[in-house]
Amino acid sequence: TLHLVMAIPILIALLSSIAFAGLIYYERYFVQGFLDNFTLLLFAITGAVALFCLASLALLRTENTERVRKIWLGLLATGLTYLAVDVLAGLALIPPLSPALVGDQTVHHRLLPATHSAIYSRDFSYIQSVNSLGLRGPNIARQKPDGVQRIALLGDSFIMGKGVEDHETASYVLEQNLRHDGHLVEVLNGGVDSYSPILSLLQLRTLFAVMDLDLVVCNLDMSDLLQEQAYRGRAAYNESGHLIGVDGRRDELSLTRTQRWRNWINEHLYFSRLLVYHLQHWAHQHQGINVANVVGLANPAILAHTLASDTTDRESQWQQIFASILAMRTFCVKRDIDFILTTYPWGHQVNEHEWTPGRLAFMPQDAVISDRSPKRIRSLAADHGIEFLDLFPAFRAYEGKAPLYHSFDMHWTPAGHRLLARELQPHIADRL
Repeated sequence: TLHLVMAIPILIALLSSIAFAGLIYYERYFVQGFLDNFTLLLFAITGAVALFCLASLALLRTENTERVRKIWLGLLATGLTYLAVDVLAGLALIPPLSPALVGDQTVHHRLLPATHSAIYSRDFSYIQSVNSLGLRGPNIARQKPDGVQRIALLGDSFIMGKGVEDHETASYVLEQNLRHDGHLVEVLNGGVDSYSPILSLLQLRTLFAVMDLDLVVCNLDMSDLLQEQAYRGRAAYNESGHLIGVDGRRDELSLTRTQRWRNWINEHLYFSRLLVYHLQHWAHQHQGINVANVVGLANPAILAHTLASDTTDRESQWQQIFASILAMRTFCVKRDIDFILTTYPWGHQVNEHEWTPGRLAFMPQDAVISDRSPKRIRSLAADHGIEFLDLFPAFRAYEGKAPLYHSFDMHWTPAGHRLLARELQPHIADRL
């Protein structure tokens, strides 16, 4: 009877470890299409648990029964104590979390106001704060305070600051630098994941229309060329041809079971969240350069225009982007708001060392970089009389020790945000 009572929880642990390993393998290999070092580490852990369970079952019918019982009771007590401490730490230290993005009828998707979200990848793990206006960063009043000049940085996840803490984003650093120089400013972070100029235009007409802005900086990303085309295919117009919006409410994010579990850990278990992050970071430090193991979901087409091998006629795509940029400038001119257009490189356009090995998910290892795209942007900006700041030279001239881009994720590190803020600062200070 004692053997049977002890065997039941051991069997449950054995079957659970096997089922967990099978689920991970199915979702990583068949659903996401890759097996990385962290996945292999999870296999090793579940395999060790399964072997320990089998050894325990084999020892139950020997003179070691009492020793097995004590070991399992000790493990159970330790596990329950750790879980209790982890949950209490999560309740005390982790703010209530919400989805990072929600679908929207007008701007396709947006950040949810007054929320905190868990953001993680193999390169980073942090809590992102969104203020009551729906912008990343600290709370500000909707009405501009007397004597303050407001600057809005518009763009996608690079400007939003994916990959860095709230106080490390370019908008936050830029505001602190300008204030240190004696300028009374508020720099609003209008960056949102996967935005392109048409969504920034809609954001400017809605969210920022009542913000009493003094300067708008539109930051053009290399992914915008294709994303703009996709959003325009979903755009709605009224009878006079005026853009109404891009409805994204039906585009729901599909998560695998393991991703949902990871989200739950991020939301509730403080120490486990740190443990998983550091295990991921350690595992991927030892990963070789292998295209299949770099990124699970990547679309190489969005960066094809940055390579010398690209022969597609992109002129209509550039004209679509500049139609949105011109509409943004017109919006600003009518309201006596200054307008600046900038563009910046991805890591593979800077040098051979940045964003490695992550770039291999988007392009061959021997890909040759082309500067056709930044040159075309510069030419179109000049044709339309748009003030343009090309940040390619500054990023390529960077000689700091800290990398500008993460290893696997394509976004900037804190050093990248500091560089952007440093380059924008003198151009903005001249207008204040």
